[in-house]
Amino acid sequence: MGGFSRGISAVRLTEKGLQFAGIGAVTSSPSYIIHSPVEGMIYAVDEANGRVEAFLRKGKSTALIPMGGQPTSGTEPCHLAATPEWLYAANYRSGQVDVFPIGADGKIGALHQSLTSSGKGPKPEQDGPHPHSTLAFGDTAITADLGTDRVNVYRWADGRLGLESSLELPAGTGPRDLAVSPTAGKVYLLGELGGSIFALGGGRNLQVVQSGGSGAAPGDHAAGLVVDPTGRFLYTALRGSNRIVAVDAKTLEPIADLPSGGDTPRGLCIVGNLLFVANQNSGTLAAFQLDPQSGIPMMVGTPLFIDSPTCLLPDFS
Repeated sequence: MGGFSRGISAVRLTEKGLQFAGIGAVTSSPSYIIHSPVEGMIYAVDEANGRVEAFLRKGKSTALIPMGGQPTSGTEPCHLAATPEWLYAANYRSGQVDVFPIGADGKIGALHQSLTSSGKGPKPEQDGPHPHSTLAFGDTAITADLGTDRVNVYRWADGRLGLESSLELPAGTGPRDLAVSPTAGKVYLLGELGGSIFALGGGRNLQVVQSGGSGAAPGDHAAGLVVDPTGRFLYTALRGSNRIVAVDAKTLEPIADLPSGGDTPRGLCIVGNLLFVANQNSGTLAAFQLDPQSGIPMMVGTPLFIDSPTCLLPDFS
């Protein structure tokens, strides 16, 4: 919101570097996008207008065909997660996580349930519940609530989600992003307000197994958390000092940091041995090659100028 993008854009990696490949769809505030379990379908939030939208991509085309959507029950949806049956949307500002059914054709059905919580934290950003992300699998959904310093675990039973357990994090953590290791099945949590990183375990009764830090400077807000394909390294971004940080997944301690290639790094993704970083306010997309042994990133090429990038979705077709 407040940016200058027209919608969802496509970028290609060529021998000459990153290249803009056109606008896939003109749409409002698609600050987070994901693949649908239904092939060819993509889901996006409309953060400004409180909606979730579906788009269809046919073959290798960069064009996205609008397939309709639904209003959310709250305001500023900022994150999506999907299972074969359900779409989860975190309404950051108003504090609910909405659950929508996904049809066999991938279209989004009417709101099924809203998950609400209560509480607040010690920092100004924590004046009430502010769910920021959801991890959903099987009959379980895990939500990270920045406003209450809690990670909530919900379980499906009799067609509804009920609260199974709640993990309280240190005051002022600001739980933001969840990531799963592709090798060890570990769940990692990033705290936006303190720059802390946690390894979580214990099944539905979550507990902190290990904790570490990203080396955040005063005033930094951490954003984005990804795990490399080997499961040995984590990567996050620090908005404020505008850095990318590499973290040892075993010790949860930083091993390197470097400039993000722009202002306000927010979205990250890994494709092969490359880390891509979306710098929202400078309008730049930067690429970093990851050393397979040390995990240390090194910028390659020149950042691509692109309108207000916030979220990066790899193309697996």
